[in-house]
Amino acid sequence: MQRFRREWWWLGLGALLVGAMLALGLWHERQQTEARERQHLAQQARMLHDNLVPQLGAINHVLASLQADVPRWRQRPGGMAELNQRLQLFFAALPGVRSLNVLDGQGRVLASSHDEALGQDFGRRDYFQMARTGMAPETLLVSRPFQGALGGWVLVLGRTLTAADGSFDGLLTASLNPEYLHVVLQSVRYASDLFTSLTHGDGQRLMALGDANERAGDNLAMPGSLFMQHLQSQRSDNLLRGPLRPGGADYLVAMRNLQPPGLHMGKPLVVGVGRATQAMWAQWRQRARFLALVYLLSCAALAGGLAALQRRQWRLWHTQELLERQQALQRQQEDMLRRLADNLPGLLYQYQLEPDGRSHFPYASPGVTDVFGHPPESLRADAGPALARIHPADRVAGEAAMQESARTLGVWQGEYRVTLPGRGERWLSGQARPQRLRSGAVLWHGYVHDITEAKRQAMELQEKERLLRHLMEQMPIGLCIVDESGHFSFRNQRFAEYFGYPASEPLTLQRWWQEVYPDADYRARVLALWNEAMDHADAHDGTLPGHEYRVTTRYGTQRIMAIGGIAMGGRFMASFIDLTEQKAHSDLLRHLAFVDGVTGIANRRRFDEALQREWRDCLRKGKPLALLMFDIDHFKAYNDFYGHQRGDGCIKAVAAVLRAGLGRPHDLAARYGGEEFVCLLPDCGPQDARAKAQELCQAVRSLGLAHSASPVAPVVTLSAGVACLVPDERNSPEALLALADANLYRAKSAGRDRVDQGVETLQLQ
Repeated sequence: MQRFRREWWWLGLGALLVGAMLALGLWHERQQTEARERQHLAQQARMLHDNLVPQLGAINHVLASLQADVPRWRQRPGGMAELNQRLQLFFAALPGVRSLNVLDGQGRVLASSHDEALGQDFGRRDYFQMARTGMAPETLLVSRPFQGALGGWVLVLGRTLTAADGSFDGLLTASLNPEYLHVVLQSVRYASDLFTSLTHGDGQRLMALGDANERAGDNLAMPGSLFMQHLQSQRSDNLLRGPLRPGGADYLVAMRNLQPPGLHMGKPLVVGVGRATQAMWAQWRQRARFLALVYLLSCAALAGGLAALQRRQWRLWHTQELLERQQALQRQQEDMLRRLADNLPGLLYQYQLEPDGRSHFPYASPGVTDVFGHPPESLRADAGPALARIHPADRVAGEAAMQESARTLGVWQGEYRVTLPGRGERWLSGQARPQRLRSGAVLWHGYVHDITEAKRQAMELQEKERLLRHLMEQMPIGLCIVDESGHFSFRNQRFAEYFGYPASEPLTLQRWWQEVYPDADYRARVLALWNEAMDHADAHDGTLPGHEYRVTTRYGTQRIMAIGGIAMGGRFMASFIDLTEQKAHSDLLRHLAFVDGVTGIANRRRFDEALQREWRDCLRKGKPLALLMFDIDHFKAYNDFYGHQRGDGCIKAVAAVLRAGLGRPHDLAARYGGEEFVCLLPDCGPQDARAKAQELCQAVRSLGLAHSASPVAPVVTLSAGVACLVPDERNSPEALLALADANLYRAKSAGRDRVDQGVETLQLQ
């Protein structure tokens, strides 16, 4: 009994250790989930920063160029009309701007990108009053958000105009486009509960998307709010956790200031990206509940199995003890042995096999009646009646084992069934030691007892084990167990559905690496990553950290799988979670964020990223980078004459020609805005860039799209500005873009339908 209690102590200790390991693994997974989410949120905030800062820089550049030119336009005749036209061109080139205005010293609109704004009085606006207080000309005014005349919340950027005596002489303003900001904030939302926002440095919200109960116009400058914690830290970026407002739900929020060193902004703008921690950990909680259920079921099954095994061991131990006692008493007192044998459960016997094949029981205890249904006296001359009780399915194997024991004089032992009248089928277990007699016969001394109840309990244990295996088989994730020799000893149904390898087909690790990762280079990377995971398991209680892998199924399809598991000595159990649909959804969102919805080519955002990337690449290689900027000549007149539907068709046709005309895979054609397009040509010199621009302009002319409203040609034509630079530390991508824009302006000013490269303007016809 002491030994049995010790086994329960060991089982309890093992259960505690497994539970502790499971809890530690779940805690580690929770930490990894939070760390991964922190990385994602910081990355999304950085993406918002990287998308909006260039736009702010471009707006500041436009305002600075206008700041230098507005006094000249105001002094010469017809200059204001030309200024209005210039504002409209800049407005078309800046998708993030809603309007551009020039205000005089009293706040009246002198020039605007929208004709209906001319003459309006903005002198009472807060930002105008702020500008009059002595703001330096190089400072970029950032107004507090306010309700605009065109609807929605508006934020104005501005630069002051000064008279010859240095006094305040007006204000240049650019209001941010809410639709553009909405697209930018929406583009980084990878989860339905994720919220994104843009806030003025004073705490007033300009725009917020998501389910965080955030609204435009809210004031976040409240004591204890995450926004105030960010400002008080005096850091440009922070990753904070807590309620967005005092008493609210818990959130994890990444905040980043939009205040690049090159812009003298009066106030910063702050972008924020956050998720509710309750939603962030929802999947982890579901997994924790599932693992807890599996753990409890496993503990219950092991406890039941141990109890059944101990009952069987107790009976076997008790029976063996009695048998040994009977043998000792037989040597001392024959009569006492007989009395004990008469009351012993089971059967003590001597079984003798003669050389001619006859057999009998020289001695059988009274238990033979209970075991075989015959009294001892009837079996002393012939054992046939007792042997006839043995189940036919066990008889042949039993006779073969007995013959083998007679030949080798080895101990016979076995389990077999007998059929007794009125009692049905019973299970017997016995063992006997043979002895060869002088006559050539073999005499066995043995013991047989009824183990029917123990068999029933063993079958119940097997049923519980089968149930546990069934639970693993029906799990909603793929599971497999690989033994020390590299063979897949277990695979559940979901594994077979994922990869096409049924449990009946042998599978080895060597075959797995070759077929699931057919690309040799990728297979080498996966093997290196898997070996790192196995090393991690050796040092971290067997936990195999999960990673995403690209796998090839037996059907030839590729899927994205999150693979992790547990290592157990030389064996391991791997789990497989299919992320293919989730990844496909993410790729679709990226496609929507980077492709122009009308033309199907790259949009402005994709172009901005490609320009920065190719500039860095050409800077590293010392190669030239060319930029072609195109404008459809007199497109407004085309729209007015043919209608907007035909205008969209014209834009699509021009985009198709530009895309088809770029022969190299790394060249990029993009819609820059409205009727403007750009082509980015890495490793392309000035002459090749000019030739390509002429070729593309000629291809559009060759389409023969009628343009009766054009004073240039009867068909649709393009004007092109070409710029080419070898990147170095003195230049920047913005300088290349500004040069191409200036050359395009020269081409249009020279009469359109031509290519301008700064030093040379070529008319196509």
